[in-house]
Amino acid sequence: MSLFTPLNRSLAVLGLASCAVVFAAPAAIQKQDGRNAQFAQALRELKEGRATAAYGDFMRLADRGDAESARIALIMLRHGPEMHGAGWGASQPQIDRWMKLARQPMEPLTAESGD
Repeated sequence: MSLFTPLNRSLAVLGLASCAVVFAAPAAIQKQDGRNAQFAQALRELKEGRATAAYGDFMRLADRGDAESARIALIMLRHGPEMHGAGWGASQPQIDRWMKLARQPMEPLTAESGD
């Protein structure tokens, strides 16, 4: 079985996009209402090395329909052991819902000067 199945390729692309979002998110957070405090908290926890707490927050936001959180939760679920030295769980129905959410279009990213 090839490591690069269509699903793995899709998740790899989502992973790269999610990483870009995590680092570009502070500007985007200011534009959004509703989930911004919880999303900002999850990003802060991730930045501070509290990946398990961050995963829990992204998971809850994804379960409430937040596409960006679903993308990040999926990456953390798949690559947690390699990225954070920890693995987390999710049910198959959760994973299926998150995959559907993750396919939604993302807000466009723009490079800042100097990038």
